[in-house]
Amino acid sequence: MHASINTLILVGKTLVLSILKPFYPVLFLLVWSAGYAMGKLALVYTEPLNLLAFRFAGAFLALTPLVILLRLPIPNFRKSYALMGTGLFLHIGHFGSIYVGMKLGASASIMALFAASQPVLVIIASALLARKIPAWNVWASLTLGLLGATLIIGVNMQGNEGYLLGAILGFTAVVGLSIGQVIEKQRKLGVHPIVATWVQYAFASAISIPFAFAFEGLVFENALPFWGAMAFLIFGNSIVGILLMFTMVRQGSIAKVASIMFMVPAVGALVAWLVADEVPKLIAIPGFILAMLGALWTNKIANKSLTEPKKPRGQVS
Repeated sequence: MHASINTLILVGKTLVLSILKPFYPVLFLLVWSAGYAMGKLALVYTEPLNLLAFRFAGAFLALTPLVILLRLPIPNFRKSYALMGTGLFLHIGHFGSIYVGMKLGASASIMALFAASQPVLVIIASALLARKIPAWNVWASLTLGLLGATLIIGVNMQGNEGYLLGAILGFTAVVGLSIGQVIEKQRKLGVHPIVATWVQYAFASAISIPFAFAFEGLVFENALPFWGAMAFLIFGNSIVGILLMFTMVRQGSIAKVASIMFMVPAVGALVAWLVADEVPKLIAIPGFILAMLGALWTNKIANKSLTEPKKPRGQVS
């Protein structure tokens, strides 16, 4: 009887996942794009390190029952250590840079705009780790996108040096995410995605909580918008978004992840307007168009580079 129930659960799980699989990229786009505006909203009521601590501790606690109920095997120290290294880029480096940058004054929409450069950064990171030199069009598409972003920053900063520094941190965040994705793709640890994410959040919590108390103390305002934003960041962004990204990357679908990132700026700007009341300035539209052209070029290069057979030698184009 017990075996029959387990079989039914497994069949049901497989059926649900097979139905949802074609929608993974769209779901990922929605939860990832909205994360920037939700982070900006949460920062009205707390500080960056506190937000990291709340997010990672909440995600760790939310995933713990799943790990226990599903009886997922816990990785040994060697595998856990490798996961912590990846998590340093994917979680602490990426989200830490974004939250500090937005607190300094950078907008959620400019952070979302930098996300469009992620596909080409994945190509560059993959090439450099393989000791290859990316082709000229890889660098050119990145330069075009960054030129558009620079125009937008110039329009929006209005003498606010915090906005400029925050935007630089936003680009740094995407670099960290790209490196983490490449490392995640190259490692064959054989660890369940839920457990891998759970271990990384445990590590991120152990780092962010002491840092938050040491440098900021416990700072948050008990307000409904704060808890709403935290609920989305924990369950939508940290669990659904990260697990979707890991699943697509581990299934060899890193091209799918890269191919939809060029849409993040548009969706992110829309959500930022609705949630964080960020109204785009008309004078910034040329920069946005230029950045989107760079993103489209990047997307074309990424699709070609990430789906074609690997070359033993030569450039990555």
